[in-house]
Amino acid sequence: MSLRTISDGKFPNAYVGAVPDYSSSLANISEIFQKLLLDDILPLWSTVGIDVRTGGFCETISGDCTIPYGSRRVRVSARQVYAFCVASELGWNRNAAAACVRHGSQFLARYRNEVGLLYHVLAADGSLEGDHDLYDQAFLLLAYAHAYRLLNEEKFIHLGRSLLVSIRQCFDNPLGGFVDATNKPHPLRSNPHMHLLESALAWAVADPSELWRDFANELVSLFTARFFDSAGGFVREAFDSDWRPIAEGGLYRVEPGHNFEWAWLLLRWESITGGDCGDCPHRMVDFAETHGYDEERHVAINEVWSDGSPCDSNARLWPQTERLKAWLAVAKVRKGKERWLAEAHALDAAQTLLRYLSTDTQGLWHDLMTKDGRFRPAASPASSLYHIMCAFEDLARYVAHATSPDLLVESQTQQFALEEMVS
Repeated sequence: MSLRTISDGKFPNAYVGAVPDYSSSLANISEIFQKLLLDDILPLWSTVGIDVRTGGFCETISGDCTIPYGSRRVRVSARQVYAFCVASELGWNRNAAAACVRHGSQFLARYRNEVGLLYHVLAADGSLEGDHDLYDQAFLLLAYAHAYRLLNEEKFIHLGRSLLVSIRQCFDNPLGGFVDATNKPHPLRSNPHMHLLESALAWAVADPSELWRDFANELVSLFTARFFDSAGGFVREAFDSDWRPIAEGGLYRVEPGHNFEWAWLLLRWESITGGDCGDCPHRMVDFAETHGYDEERHVAINEVWSDGSPCDSNARLWPQTERLKAWLAVAKVRKGKERWLAEAHALDAAQTLLRYLSTDTQGLWHDLMTKDGRFRPAASPASSLYHIMCAFEDLARYVAHATSPDLLVESQTQQFALEEMVS
């Protein structure tokens, strides 16, 4: 059954007289995620996942719970700092979370330059690559915001504000936005800007300074001016030095996961700032769901072309988390049948995510599903924990919101109306 058939007002025959209660189903799967998180994921990644040799956190954990040592991206530890901060908000032991965050923060302090920029790669021999990526700085900024919220230490406000100054000084693009890296400014990419927006919004919640709202507004303006393809309803990925989108054979590469993620962030920006993105978030969700969702495997695939044809039909874990977050965000701003439909999509995404989290070793996950529906055997990347924690948090918040007394009455009223429509 294609969930999209409902968007045209056509209810499948299977639903006649019995409309599913997706809010309750989301609450049930949120409880499953919570148990996985507290019993399996966090105990493993807070112990085995700590790099006792050089500090910080490991890049991957293998199925036998060993760490493959080698070169690693420094930003992974910034993402783990974020993840353990969120873990505390989801009910994990606060002292354990704080210990992990301090451990990660000490590592990050060692591997940034004199103006606070994070290095990109730490080699196996302990040497550092001398370049700095915008993408990495976005996650350092995010780690600072959440570390401040958890530890309530003023130094993180100073670190965050100083880092923003350094980003402007070292990555500034005269044509707007920021270059991609200090040693390789082009091609320009939308994705690092998306994570800068995520960080700006995290800081806007944590720090009352207008600095962060202004920064978020600046990034949203850049999105509407440069990144969003208004004709196609999707976000562009790569650009030349003049912000012209890079085409291949007349088509653009489009990542459904990033469209879901941008939509989630823009709806969050509207909620925090009172701004208005128009129909951009909803059009991106529609594009990603229509062209980037495989109905047979129930997954968001890695890449499509701008005409909607598949480009990379494999499906990594992270686009599934972004699909879940996007549909939850859409459900929050819709009512009646449209909310019910959004919850149906969100539940489908949550059930798919659960498949990725079902492995022989508890606490690990599959990273990639191939076109034939099988998971590729590989070590679990630590970087996925950031996506998993964010999705878990959004689902828990949505369930808490949806089960509040006022919304329960509204939901029951809408349920009765839906059942009358299909009876």
